[in-house]
Amino acid sequence: MRIPRRRSQQAEPSTESGTIPAFASAAAGSEESLWRRHLYMGVFSFLLGGLLLLGYLAATPHGPHRGALIVVDVVAVVVWLGVAWPLGARLLQTRWQGLFFFLWSVATVVVIAVAVGIDGGAESPLAVLLVLPVLFGGLLYRLRAVLGLALIALASFGLIFLVGSSASGARALVTAVMIGIAGGIAASAAANRGIWEQERLVLTARLHELATHDGLTGCLNYQSFQDALATECDRARRYERPFSVLLADLDDLKGINDHYGHAVGDATLTAVVDAMEGAVRSTDLVGRLGGDEFAVLFAETSIDVVDEAIGRIQSLIRQACTERPVTLSFGISSWRLQGDSPESLLERADQALYDAKRSGRNTAAYRTGP
Repeated sequence: MRIPRRRSQQAEPSTESGTIPAFASAAAGSEESLWRRHLYMGVFSFLLGGLLLLGYLAATPHGPHRGALIVVDVVAVVVWLGVAWPLGARLLQTRWQGLFFFLWSVATVVVIAVAVGIDGGAESPLAVLLVLPVLFGGLLYRLRAVLGLALIALASFGLIFLVGSSASGARALVTAVMIGIAGGIAASAAANRGIWEQERLVLTARLHELATHDGLTGCLNYQSFQDALATECDRARRYERPFSVLLADLDDLKGINDHYGHAVGDATLTAVVDAMEGAVRSTDLVGRLGGDEFAVLFAETSIDVVDEAIGRIQSLIRQACTERPVTLSFGISSWRLQGDSPESLLERADQALYDAKRSGRNTAAYRTGP
């Protein structure tokens, strides 16, 4: 017995229909918001660091090169506010996003290293600030970027130590160890985040599969097929290229279930989908619209090509279902360029399917007009 397509099967898939597209869109927006907050936090941290440096200079007015340090501080803050911040905001949605943040952190390391060198070298209290860009990078950067940033910070401090002449080896070692520990913490966080992101991608792909595909047969579910049909209709209007829709209904699923059992009925439905997917092109889409009703979307295809595909479907089904007779009835409709719609296209195919049923089943019928 044929299960009505629109009344009995629309509700279930439609609850899933927007899940993954909406989730994917929300995930992309959430990631952008995360990086935007990271940008704001970086700008705030840099401004706070600039103010603290001015406070440090005010508290140590007799230290070396105070005027030069003030110039470095002011210029760095101005550049960050006038260049880095606007540039970073523009690059948030581009492939240069990661490179920008990495170079920003490298530039921060360079500014701190310059300030340390001006302030007396490796013994300057400012040297401990080199751990901050490394820890900041550990919040969102990838593992390679974090390791590179930690090595740059260590190399910068090592260069300052070698160039200086009065630095204490023990104190420099403590600072270097602090930078190394910060790099280890940041690298560990980046590695864990990479594992989590990979697991999230796998889970997202699985959710997408569950939300867009039929759980039994693996073909597209009702709503996914409807979405694909709407997209193909839009493309047909734009480029004026024909396409066709084939509806297929298993002729006696109830008889199979009653005689052989529901497990055999489920296996038959799977065999039908396998036959349909094996008979059509890779660009054509197979969907399950209801219990025993299926559809194929033939992109840029005329009815003649669909008729040939029906022959291949019937042949494959006969080969797969040798222990029991399995037949299908087919209804075909093609896109009409003027005033056509997905609803009217499916309605014509549905009427053609009823025509095939009334003609004795195991046949195909066509509807080209109302």
